[in-house]
Amino acid sequence: MTITNKIPQYDDKHYAVVDLGSNSFHLLITRLKSKKITNVSKVKRKIRLAAGLNEQLELSTDAINRGLDCLSLFAKHLATIPPDNIRIVATATLRIAKNRNEFLSKANEILPSEIKLLSGEQEAETIYSGVAHTDKSNLTQKQLVIDIGGASTELIIGRDFSAKKAISLNIGCVSFKKVYFTNKQLTEENFASAIHAASQVIRSISTDFIKLGWQSAVGSSGTIQALAEILSYRQQKIIITADFLQEIKQALICCKTIDAITINNVAFKGLRADRAPVLASGLSILIALFNCLKIKELKLSTGALREGLLFEMLPHNN
Repeated sequence: MTITNKIPQYDDKHYAVVDLGSNSFHLLITRLKSKKITNVSKVKRKIRLAAGLNEQLELSTDAINRGLDCLSLFAKHLATIPPDNIRIVATATLRIAKNRNEFLSKANEILPSEIKLLSGEQEAETIYSGVAHTDKSNLTQKQLVIDIGGASTELIIGRDFSAKKAISLNIGCVSFKKVYFTNKQLTEENFASAIHAASQVIRSISTDFIKLGWQSAVGSSGTIQALAEILSYRQQKIIITADFLQEIKQALICCKTIDAITINNVAFKGLRADRAPVLASGLSILIALFNCLKIKELKLSTGALREGLLFEMLPHNN
């Protein structure tokens, strides 16, 4: 796989997925050959679309322009791929933005394929598909899948390739940062407020999820990937526990401000710098999930929404 500024030419053996997320916009290009899929290019831009929502749930002009500038770049990558081999989706922020059509109409003029605005349930089911197709080792067990996005969190219980229960909650790392860490202060009080707010939302569905039950829990979000990076640097098993979450929370409080979180802090060795701004808010949501759903441990999945869209599109899945 190559990540490059030079834009290569593609053909009808290539497939592309574009994910217009609340935190980042992603482009994934793959190649199908002899029924084997290979990643050939990834482009990611931190747009932080959710941060551009005001109290009236309207996107700012700056946020819209950041998004459109990114899509102009993506369009160059997509130019030589057949439209039938492209899937473009939008998620939580564009679901709730009252002026979303202002963005979507301009975006559709730039892109070679129409943007599909996913419902929360569709997003959750597609995330589960991506997890299930990426790691088939746990398909005989019921799995709890968690994905903490910028403006929403998806929770799914499934078995095999089928999601049994899939929901989307309006809690996300960008939206929570804006409300509960707006002053960039990392205090016990800020964490307590964020964890309490997330818990209030999660408790509305926790009884049903606990009753349905699961044998294993996996996560696929940037927050969980960030924590996995820290564990990997420590050469520890990539298994997230409640004790580890509390350790990271206390290390963040010791930093005092979000701007002081750096890879030079011993506790955060291995963390990618671009993950630091929303680590505290994402962590707060994950702590609330552990508490409300009585999760003992969580493993990392490398598959999620984009992989789910890809597998649904590939010929051998039609």
